[in-house]
Amino acid sequence: MTRRDLVVVIAALAIALGASAVLFVGTMASEPSLAEATARPRIFFDARNTPPPAARTVADVQQRVGPLAAIVPLQRNMSDTARDAAGFLLIVIVTAATLLVAHERVVSAYRASLGGWKTQLRVLLTGLAVLGLGLSATALAWVVYLGYVATTARGTPFAVPAALQIGMAAFGVILVVLLAVLAIGFAAASWRLGDLLFRARVLSRYQSEIPAPIVAVIGATILYLVWQIPAIGAIALALVITYALGAVVTARLLSGGTTA
Repeated sequence: MTRRDLVVVIAALAIALGASAVLFVGTMASEPSLAEATARPRIFFDARNTPPPAARTVADVQQRVGPLAAIVPLQRNMSDTARDAAGFLLIVIVTAATLLVAHERVVSAYRASLGGWKTQLRVLLTGLAVLGLGLSATALAWVVYLGYVATTARGTPFAVPAALQIGMAAFGVILVVLLAVLAIGFAAASWRLGDLLFRARVLSRYQSEIPAPIVAVIGATILYLVWQIPAIGAIALALVITYALGAVVTARLLSGGTTA
């Protein structure tokens, strides 16, 4: 074994030991104590009888891990960073996969959002109307279905659980369809934002050289960064959802109008 191979082996061993220590600290931080594990849970429908969540401070975790107490703050920071990185990776994967699988629908939604401020306002208001109608219809349908279950399906012993499972499955399918529509609209909105970014005078010379998927991913990255701002993140998320729905519905109406 040469000196270079020995250095590589020692470095790999050090990385493995460090990763094992971080994983061990994370396991000890999330593992319940003996008193919590042996205590009988008292979780009922009354919130007063529900035990509080087992939140532990850094000092408690450091006391449990002993000699590895110095790794606890690092493990907490790595967990937060990994959570943010996983969220960003999910956004990138959804955007790229939607552009690949539903390219024609994304292009249609993108073309429907082209125009001045009047077009943008029309798309936003359309999405707001569709979102309001969808939420109202979903809430009304759920209330009506629960009333049907409570009045009609109470006669047999297993009818209520079966009816609730069927209802949850049906609403789950509706949620999946809504998420697919939102993915198409979000990819189109990200593409539109990236296109506007590269139309600036400083970046306009790179517009023809960068592929459209990269432009959409850059736009999705900007939107994800805006969502992380505490003050306006929730407002930006609501606007993006509304705009995405409006772009898909506007594209559908325009395509229906041209083929009629």
